[in-house]
Amino acid sequence: MKLATLRKTTRFLLPIIPALLLSACSNLLDLRQDLITAKSSFALVAGTVESPECPECPTIVVTLGDHAGKKIHAYRVLESPGSFEIVTSGESRHLFAFNDLNSDFQYQPEEPAGWYELPADFKAGQRVDDLQINILPAKPDRPAMPTIGNLFNLRATTPEMIDVRLGTVTTLDDPRFEQDMAGLGMWRPLHFMKAGYAGIYFLEAYSPEKVPILFVHGINGSPRDFSSMISHLDRTQFQPWVLYLPSGLNIQSLGDGMLGILSELHLRYNFRNMHIVAHSMGGLIARSYLGACEQAGNCRYVRSFTSLSSPFGGDSAARSGVDYAPVVMPVWKSMVPGSEFLSELFQTPIPSGVPHFMLFGYRNTNLVGTISGDGVIPLASQLRPEAQAQAAAIRGFDEDHMSILGSDSAHAYVYQLLSGDGRW
Repeated sequence: MKLATLRKTTRFLLPIIPALLLSACSNLLDLRQDLITAKSSFALVAGTVESPECPECPTIVVTLGDHAGKKIHAYRVLESPGSFEIVTSGESRHLFAFNDLNSDFQYQPEEPAGWYELPADFKAGQRVDDLQINILPAKPDRPAMPTIGNLFNLRATTPEMIDVRLGTVTTLDDPRFEQDMAGLGMWRPLHFMKAGYAGIYFLEAYSPEKVPILFVHGINGSPRDFSSMISHLDRTQFQPWVLYLPSGLNIQSLGDGMLGILSELHLRYNFRNMHIVAHSMGGLIARSYLGACEQAGNCRYVRSFTSLSSPFGGDSAARSGVDYAPVVMPVWKSMVPGSEFLSELFQTPIPSGVPHFMLFGYRNTNLVGTISGDGVIPLASQLRPEAQAQAAAIRGFDEDHMSILGSDSAHAYVYQLLSGDGRW
């Protein structure tokens, strides 16, 4: 096998193929330690916020270690009251929610708010579901409320909070986007997040006159995967944003995280339009995000979703990782064909008015196998029937899994779609 072909193939499959697992022993040990640390440090709380007086107001849910607001552990921005999930410290004791009426990320005494007390035995490693927080109008007889500073600026100021970058301006030459760091997001996702790598980065200062294009990479990938495509972007009309994520986590969690941080950016900048361009597994993350948007009735700013070479049907190689690896990467469970995640992925439609443009590659440069596909993802997975049924347009390219990102014809088609001229 040619070295270039081997690199392209193993870039996606290296974490999965059993024959290569032995060479990844140190990575598996790192993954195991990350999973143990996460279980011993963090818990998940999920539920619903009810706000009859302000059903369309931006809402923020905060987890606290005390009533005074001195121990802030995590928070989640909701475009409007509804369901939420928050990964928080095992030391959290209270949930506080408020309608952020002036969109300043800070609670004011005149804003409607409410409390929820976590169970006395709440601790790390638990998942507590079906919580309900009732937001009440500001009245003199209302229970005392905490003193909370600007939450956006308080990010990662305590050891319990995970640092997520939102709107940090940088370039694709940023050392955080190097392949070693991308691998860290796969093998040591918790370390990746605590180091402050995860988030949505801007490649230029925010401009309200330009439409954001959010680029979403796949497993073991980074924003640099889109270097060629971004270089052809009309920067007078569009501004590139890149989502950098710990790709070793399960995909539903990544989609939910994408919803949370985009809701937070929307509250801060109030942008009216945004397009999503996703490659490989990034297409699954984006599709999961859009399903969550539909369920919540949010994300009205999304104008289109373009996926390139995405494994909507999963990959059978993931089964090998689940069956044979001594430590199972969470994303593998999501990627197994017929997994719970994949089975439910298309049960919720994409929000109306958000066309899905499905681009696929069919140049198989992998000399090991002969299955039709792009050398990494079989056509049967890229062209899953449920995905085709919901797609507004489908277009194939004579490219392999990575070369499609550098294809002039793919670039031209993507920007034709983004122009919104109706020529699909």
